[in-house]
This record gives sequence, C-alpha cells and structure tokens, in this order.
Amino acid sequence: MSLYGNYADSVSTMKQFANYLLGAIALLTLPALADGKGGDADFRDPFWPVGYSPAKEEPPQPKKVEAPKPVVQEKKPEAPPPPPEPEPDWPAAMRLLRISGYAESGGQRSCVINGRTVSEAEKISIVHDGFRYPWRIDRIAPQKSQMRFQRLSVTRLAQ
Repeated sequence: MSLYGNYADSVSTMKQFANYLLGAIALLTLPALADGKGGDADFRDPFWPVGYSPAKEEPPQPKKVEAPKPVVQEKKPEAPPPPPEPEPDWPAAMRLLRISGYAESGGQRSCVINGRTVSEAEKISIVHDGFRYPWRIDRIAPQKSQMRFQRLSVTRLAQ
C-alpha cells in the first residue's frame, strides 16, 4: 500500500469532487440563466441582508436642449416724413431788399439796393431760404412804396 492509499480510491474521490464542483457551478448559474439575462449576473455583496438589492444606477439622462425661440424683430418705427419743401415766399424776400439811397440825374434814376447801385430795367436778386428771388426794376422812386419791381422766375438752390 502506498502513502496515499489506493490509486483507484483517489481517482474516484477526485471524480466525485469534480461532479460536486460542476453541480455547484450549475446551481449558481441557474438563476442567472432563468431570468433571461443570459448569464450576466449582477454582483451581490455577501454581507447584504437577505432580499436586499441596491437601487440600480442609471446613466444620467442628457439634458434636454431647447431650441432657441425665434427672435421676433419688432418693427422699427418709420422715419418721420421729411419736412415739407419750403415754398417760395416772395413777400419775405421783398422785405430783405434794403434801399438806402436815391438819385436822379438827366432823367436817369438810380438807387442803392443792398449796397449796389442800380438803375431802372436792371435785374437784382436775393437769396432767401434756399431760393434765389430775381426782380427786374421797372420804376425807381424816392419812396419805397412808389417803386415797382417785376418778379422773375424763382429758382431753388442746390443743397
């Protein structure tokens, strides 16, 4: 007899041990296969109380990104209409004529209007409020109320 006993006994003991081991492995994997996970058993801490299972950690849900709201452009206030074009104002232009002297010599009459010596039938003009107001002098007299001016066509000056 050998030190380890009979060889046949040791082989049968080893076969029994292998059978027990395979049976234990089968029993441990059987619940995992039965729940449909296909052998993907969750880890179970042996110190947890019976029936306890921790809450499953779910991956954080991605934050919902809201589409930016369309920007509603407010209507810009319309520009105020341009001021009305000035109309020619002959009386205002006439008030700008400064008659400062009168002379008569040999039937020829002349006067000084706005610093310029003029005689009858000459043309004079005044620039006022963006317009050029021209006149032809028809009659020169000692008093302004007796003088006669003929209006010519008014022209707008370039701005």
